[in-house]
Amino acid sequence: MNISPKLIAGVLASCLLQLSIYIYFDQVLLAPASAFQVSASPGFNEVTSGKAYYSYDRRYMAIVQATDLKIYKMPGKQLIRTVKLDGQRQLSFFKWLEDRNLALMGLNYNEPSGSSRVILTQLNPVSDGHELATTIKGLPRDSKFADVVYSTATNVIYMQVQVSENPVLYRLYRTDANHDLKRIYLNTSRINRIGVLYDQDFLIFDDLIGNTVIARHGDGSWRIISPEVGKYRLVSVDKKNHINIARLNTNGLVQEVLTVDVKGKILYKKSLSTPLNISHVK
Repeated sequence: MNISPKLIAGVLASCLLQLSIYIYFDQVLLAPASAFQVSASPGFNEVTSGKAYYSYDRRYMAIVQATDLKIYKMPGKQLIRTVKLDGQRQLSFFKWLEDRNLALMGLNYNEPSGSSRVILTQLNPVSDGHELATTIKGLPRDSKFADVVYSTATNVIYMQVQVSENPVLYRLYRTDANHDLKRIYLNTSRINRIGVLYDQDFLIFDDLIGNTVIARHGDGSWRIISPEVGKYRLVSVDKKNHINIARLNTNGLVQEVLTVDVKGKILYKKSLSTPLNISHVK
């Protein structure tokens, strides 16, 4: 049977048109307003020795070493600030703010008494000093910052402090523009990642006991925002208050990522072709 070349061309054109429509719906029309990232990063917010940390406009670069933190003016790599570190004064957190040339630096100390204290400071690359943001004292020995999330719109900062390695346990603290420091008590003893909404005082975290993701308001009220069925972990929160959460399969790997709002309404979801460890999804 002879097949007309025009017929073959028509079938191919029809297939290409359907493929184009599918790609448009999948990647454009139904694409999330906020994207999650897949990476090979071993941890969600570890300070890596020798890694370059750039400010939001790449005007400044910071490099953390075991003995110091150096800040350079770019381009040209002109050294403008050095913060000395030692065995007692260690750096466990560093992050540039997302909209200005200021950084948050978390230091931890072991006291002679056996307890620890952690200090979060705001670091200006062109100033010799730094503003003391908050100090937390009386912590178990070797306590350190695990993560710090903040909103420049509300001036609220949430600090996740690791107080034990075996088992891994955290304490959460909140401070604001008035430097009103409070410990946040949760309805779970085990959490992983934390996030905060851009312009509302909501702390977002995942409960490893209940396998849920929770939104906690500054007044103490809270709600579960992950679906009722399945096991979920927090991935990230963006500037549009979109919350990305991961659904785990029976092996504990990420099978699907959902984007929800603070009320738990699903805005978008995408399945991963290859299941991944949660530490590889940001």
